[in-house]
Amino acid sequence: MKRSLCTLPVAFLAFTFAAQAAGIPAGGFAGTWTANFSKSKFPGPPPQVDMCIIDADGTVTVNETNSEGKSTSWHYTPIQGKPVQVIGRDNVTVTVKKINSHVNVHTWNMNGRPAKSKSVLSKDGKTTIFTMDGVDKDGKPFHEMVVYDKQE
Repeated sequence: MKRSLCTLPVAFLAFTFAAQAAGIPAGGFAGTWTANFSKSKFPGPPPQVDMCIIDADGTVTVNETNSEGKSTSWHYTPIQGKPVQVIGRDNVTVTVKKINSHVNVHTWNMNGRPAKSKSVLSKDGKTTIFTMDGVDKDGKPFHEMVVYDKQE
């Protein structure tokens, strides 16, 4: 349960970094990102793999393998200030708001459970820190902080 919430945000993050032409372009968030597990904190076991690809139009694609070895892939194209369906995740929507060229905030609805997250791009554009706070399916609060490194 907590594991699925962990990988959901991680991926979401990224999930999340960007936005679409109708809303906000990806800018410095565009590229391929992988989680730096030694610098990240998860509410449960970390996933084995967490990779996020953000296209120039803001489309976010997440490929992950959870701690038990199950691989999943999901994606979405955010529209500034409007909820969009996350394809590949049942009953999950995300609303992205660009604060500035280095910060995006996200409001999630995961099967009726709300969560808030933020993606912060470093000044040099090589690292993104994604934080998420929400409530798991048992009603327990969780906090996650994932550091992503940009792949060259």
